[in-house]
Amino acid sequence: MRDPGASGGNRRVRASLPTGALLLQGLLVLAGLALTALGFGLFLDAHDEMHGYRTAPACDTAAEPAPDCNRYETGRVTARKNDGEYRLTVAREAAPKETYNVDQDFYDDVQIGTEVRVTVFHARAVEISERGHHADSLQDPHLPALEVAALVAVGSALTVHGLARSRDGDAGLLSGLGIGLLTFVIGSMLLQLPLPFALTLGIPLAGWITFVGVASTRD
Repeated sequence: MRDPGASGGNRRVRASLPTGALLLQGLLVLAGLALTALGFGLFLDAHDEMHGYRTAPACDTAAEPAPDCNRYETGRVTARKNDGEYRLTVAREAAPKETYNVDQDFYDDVQIGTEVRVTVFHARAVEISERGHHADSLQDPHLPALEVAALVAVGSALTVHGLARSRDGDAGLLSGLGIGLLTFVIGSMLLQLPLPFALTLGIPLAGWITFVGVASTRD
């Protein structure tokens, strides 16, 4: 016969915890949420650094233009390379040469010495264009994704440990490692996609809430 008091066992255990223990749990949750929020903020900053130029206005002619605007400079193709991938090296005044992956049409339509327009955003060359062709600068998303994953993993571990109904000390650690790994994989993919803000934030946030909710209610 089922013990009528069994279903309320977890609630009684939590209710019977001393005030100090409840306070500690609350502090763990707050610290975890703060670190997770910091991780999400870093993710949004990295995404904006990679894709913000797509919606940024052109800089005006003021001596100190707004920081979130595009400045346009003239570059010159100094090298072409086709080794299975099409690459153009572009030089501009007072800046180091940079190499861009381009499609075949872009590659075929330019020669050594061809002038291209270089879009500069946050003091970084982010795109070259010429007669309707466009190519983004090469950026590795894995390092910012790793930094985000580290913060989210620690934040998730603290949050789950503070919320978990089970007093298993490993619950937060295991959940944090799993969520951190997923954050790295999904974050690396999302950082490469020029998604609107709602999806950029909404997809990882919904996933994080779901996983933390499941982990913290698991007996």
